[in-house]
Amino acid sequence: MLRHLGAFLLRLVASAAVLMLAVGWVDPGNPRNTFARAALVSLLLSLAWFVTMARYLWFLLFPWLLYAAVWVATVMMAYGIGFLRSLLLALALTVLTFLVSLVFGLETL
Repeated sequence: MLRHLGAFLLRLVASAAVLMLAVGWVDPGNPRNTFARAALVSLLLSLAWFVTMARYLWFLLFPWLLYAAVWVATVMMAYGIGFLRSLLLALALTVLTFLVSLVFGLETL
């Protein structure tokens, strides 16, 4: 049980760090870019990944559209950025997540 909890916490820390880096890259000097907020947003988005069924029904379009809408809305509200900047944040997050998985072999949330 402790191994699973440790793995979850490690993935949460990595996910929050990558999210913080991506927000700092897209919107430098954003006062809302804190580790606590990034960890909370990471938890909310991973929960939304399961609730919208995008994790299980990956072959259907509607769960992905629903998850994308939840993702964009969450990021816009959490960081006070606009729609286009949130899309740019999604691209930056994708690149940074890929680099983290390449370098560390760790999958973020």
